[in-house]
Amino acid sequence: MLHQTLRKHTNTKKQKTFHLFLLLTLIIVLFVYQQYLAYGQQYVIVDRENGDRLTGTWRGSTETHFEIEYQGEILRLPVKGYRLSFTSDLSNVADRTAAKYFRNGLMLLELGLPEKAKNRFEAAIEEFPKYPDAHYQLGLLYKANGDNTNALERFRSVAILDAANFDLVPHFRELGDAALANEDYGEAVKNYQLILQYYPEHESVPGLSYITGFLLVEQLADSDKGLSLLESATKQYPDMLSHEKAFFLIGRLQAEKGLLENALHTLRGFVLRYPVSEWVNEARLTRAEVNLKLGSVEEAGNEAAQVHNMSVDEALKERAKQILDQTRWTVYTVAEHLPDNRVQAIAVDGTQLWVGTPSGLMLFETSFNNWAPIPDVPQQINSLLEMSPDVRSIAANPDEVWIGTRSQGAIHYDKRTGEVQTYPPIDGFPAWVKDIKMDDREVWFATDGGVIRKIRGTVDPPVVYNRQQSFIPADNIETLLLTTTTVWGASVDGKIVMFNRESEEWSLYHSTEIRKGMTVVGFDTAEDQLLFTWFNTDEQSNGYFRADSDGVNGKSTTLHTGIVDEIKLKRIYIEGALDDSPVILEENEALPVETPEPLIDEESPGEGPELLTSKSLPETEVLGTQPQPPPTPLVLWIATNDLFYTHHTRSGEWKDTTTPRIVAGDLIIHAFTIANNRVWIATNNGLAAMNVQ
Repeated sequence: MLHQTLRKHTNTKKQKTFHLFLLLTLIIVLFVYQQYLAYGQQYVIVDRENGDRLTGTWRGSTETHFEIEYQGEILRLPVKGYRLSFTSDLSNVADRTAAKYFRNGLMLLELGLPEKAKNRFEAAIEEFPKYPDAHYQLGLLYKANGDNTNALERFRSVAILDAANFDLVPHFRELGDAALANEDYGEAVKNYQLILQYYPEHESVPGLSYITGFLLVEQLADSDKGLSLLESATKQYPDMLSHEKAFFLIGRLQAEKGLLENALHTLRGFVLRYPVSEWVNEARLTRAEVNLKLGSVEEAGNEAAQVHNMSVDEALKERAKQILDQTRWTVYTVAEHLPDNRVQAIAVDGTQLWVGTPSGLMLFETSFNNWAPIPDVPQQINSLLEMSPDVRSIAANPDEVWIGTRSQGAIHYDKRTGEVQTYPPIDGFPAWVKDIKMDDREVWFATDGGVIRKIRGTVDPPVVYNRQQSFIPADNIETLLLTTTTVWGASVDGKIVMFNRESEEWSLYHSTEIRKGMTVVGFDTAEDQLLFTWFNTDEQSNGYFRADSDGVNGKSTTLHTGIVDEIKLKRIYIEGALDDSPVILEENEALPVETPEPLIDEESPGEGPELLTSKSLPETEVLGTQPQPPPTPLVLWIATNDLFYTHHTRSGEWKDTTTPRIVAGDLIIHAFTIANNRVWIATNNGLAAMNVQ
């Protein structure tokens, strides 16, 4: 009996102590929220033990009671018997049904029934989607089951709804680190970015800012977001160890995005701050490349030379050498008196150079590496029409110059008399003159309406060859070539037409080497040989066709394959010259025959041409029945949007002469010629020139 009495007194004492503790806790909570009221209005949700709920505005409390404003009245209620929760936004307050589902879920968790608890939490969210506590509990359950994707989505919802009242950083960090370990970089970045967004004051933010920036740049190729994040990190946390790498990456990214002046400034600061960094040589080379694009050739050469002389990394030395090669190029733009940076046509006239652009014509003296504008005649021609001519083709000789335009026909300048004459579309001349070729006997025009032939020494009007007026097999002619006996033309639809100048008859040219799908885009003659450049959209390839001057003994060679971009596919230009290099023969050694020609993979142009075996090339069927001697050895100069190199057909030697990367933006070539020991390349962003030596 005494034992029972003592136990009863002990239990009573424990109950009083517990109730006192609850009361003190509630008083403290109420006091905190009373203080909060000094800064803004606070709402309170009052839940009774029987499930009833009141929602009102908090008005204060004492040790035993609290007051709320409910439906315009002040209610004074005892502290005991109520559960209070506070919010500053009533839209985030769950209704009673959702709250009931949530409480049931918590009880099921305590009973060790997580799957049933999960159903209750999902029911709570279905009833009230903006329920952060329910989202959080579901996130914990998904995480415990290893379902990190759904866990992240739930925790993300919590962060959006009520980040301040949940410590989600450990969860986001754990999920992010796990994704990073599994090389799921996108998922890692998602988790880290949530920490950066919703917990910007957390102690892990400085390191995560750098880590996330590196992942965006190096693993996800998202340079925009990566650059922005790294720029912010270096400014806010400059003393982190990752600052060095981030500083370099910022400069490189600025260069890649065309922010050239910013890149120069950033990389200069990097080199000064980290002179012995593992990235310092790459920073110098990037500065050299930027200087090339800005036209600062001397500065580019200095940076590249320093890396070439000091680095022990062969890859960096080779890159430096390529940049030094680039300094051999000079690019002329509107700053050097071009009418427009888009150079569409060029023609050599002795030591002078005619340049055609969409904004008119210009003439320059180029002797002894000079560049002197000669504006009088070009200005006369440009002002002759209502609008400056959109020049697409030019042909010049000591006596005259012919200019072809896109929409205004042709223009003729007589050097002997100084007279300028127009041949506009209203006089029956086609509007678009794509190519012009002339010799002592005739002038020929390739147009979108056929071929025009003007015979010298007669007063007869030009002869028009098209399918309506003559037997020419094609109309829309892109390019022409004149020989002493024939006129060659290539149409837009891939036909090769040939005009016999003696019989004055047109015919189609056929060769087993001109495969289906090939379209000829250019002609040239070299010694006793014809050179046709072609592309094939179906095969995603381009190359050249070489034959005797009458078209027999033809052979086609594929140069580049795997080219999806049609602009790159079409832009291929070849000029040939006699290979007069000395040949040293060993005793009993015959002259070498021409080697198989290479196939160059566009995906790895920097690796240089890769020779094919004879089995790799399509079999050549030679026209004619008698064995023929090897063709005259040539040096082929080949220019594309990606490569510029030479090929010696006798020895099989290929030499990369580098492309003019100092041209700003993507390189698109429109014309190409070699004259007076200089290479001239007309591009979409200037005229590039380099001494042949």
